[in-house]
Amino acid sequence: MTTISAFRNPTGSVAMFVLLAGAVAAQEGNDALYQAAVAEARRIAEGQDLSGYVEMIGQNSGVEGQTLEQVYAAFEEGTGVEIRYTGTPDQTAIVQSRLQAGNPPDVADLQLGMAQDFAERGLLADLSSAFGDELAANFSEMLLSTATHDGKVFGVYQGLNPFMLWYNPQAYAGPRPPQDWQAIVEWTESEAEAGRTAWCAAQGAGASSGFSGAQMIENIFLKKYGPDLYRQWGAGELPWTSAEVRDAFEEFGRVIAADGHLQGGAIGAISTSIATGYNPLTADPPGCSLVLWGAWVPGLIGESARPGETIDFFRVPASDPAYDSYELFQSALAVGFNDRPETKAFLRFMASTPAQTYLASLNRWPVANRNVPVDTYPSPLLREIATEFLGPDGVEFAAGPNLMASAATSTAFYRGVVSYMQDPSSLDRILETIEATTE
Repeated sequence: MTTISAFRNPTGSVAMFVLLAGAVAAQEGNDALYQAAVAEARRIAEGQDLSGYVEMIGQNSGVEGQTLEQVYAAFEEGTGVEIRYTGTPDQTAIVQSRLQAGNPPDVADLQLGMAQDFAERGLLADLSSAFGDELAANFSEMLLSTATHDGKVFGVYQGLNPFMLWYNPQAYAGPRPPQDWQAIVEWTESEAEAGRTAWCAAQGAGASSGFSGAQMIENIFLKKYGPDLYRQWGAGELPWTSAEVRDAFEEFGRVIAADGHLQGGAIGAISTSIATGYNPLTADPPGCSLVLWGAWVPGLIGESARPGETIDFFRVPASDPAYDSYELFQSALAVGFNDRPETKAFLRFMASTPAQTYLASLNRWPVANRNVPVDTYPSPLLREIATEFLGPDGVEFAAGPNLMASAATSTAFYRGVVSYMQDPSSLDRILETIEATTE
């Protein structure tokens, strides 16, 4: 059994994958891919006088941080530039503090909304000239658009975690896959009538409690109203008090807030930690049959999440079939705060196919570069995720509040989810409160 880690969720807590890999440990047998990454670093460095070090503040620490440092070691070997990486869940606050003090790191992982704000203020390096045509070849048009301001690229993605419906094949007897969202609603109601609990949806995450429910609402919205309105919602152009946002909350309520639908009930789910609240999905006997959340769910559950036996997934069904191919994703954006050639070379390396292929081989999370071969992942579940969401016939990713909203709006959104689960009749007040944070 191979231990696999996912990118952190929005609270900065670590989600650990424990999946059946069916392969040797990630560190073994990848020397050829490592050497290919070294060769790529040398190619990038050609004709440049690179020296010294690059400081990076990232969101991944522990084993996730060590995985990234393995990849960055190839850049060090190929260029002679030292990478001083610090991984911390408090990277946002640290970067803001360093920026205010006039001493930002060379490179940092940022939430997309913050990165866009910094780009608008002219605080980030323009990476366009450093990459040439490589970004267009390696990443989808949508991903590039989220990392571009005024025609200038300001960041790159390393990982890409999609959202899906996780189910227990031993317990879930509903449509597989469901034709549309209504099929899920009807199945949920039939389960409740039979005295069975359909959903696990833990919300407990300290100050960020409610964020998993917020992401569920966003999935419902995107699949019903499409990527254009979803982007407008994230950008503050579609009011939180709009009919569309209200409807997404109410659709969420139909499956989560109603009696008998949720493991532990609404109050129990609010107080249950996300670290343990999804364990009932694969328990013996199961305490629920379905979860809508990100690619990190198996890791939160642990060893009882056995791919194909106690856990599997399908894509979130659309209410409108026109939007079936659109999906949410969760990822940080790596940005540069200066024009040093070392900074730009490092970011170019991070985005390259050899570097991300080596990262994929380390069996931690899905990578963003679409040219990484799916069979690079030792884990069968990661291969399945990459094939379904990132392959040539995959999906179109969309950005909304999950990536674009300000910190104040995101916090109000999370709190609003908790309030709504406690009292669905308070929805008008909740939406007005969230909308006030955008003014």
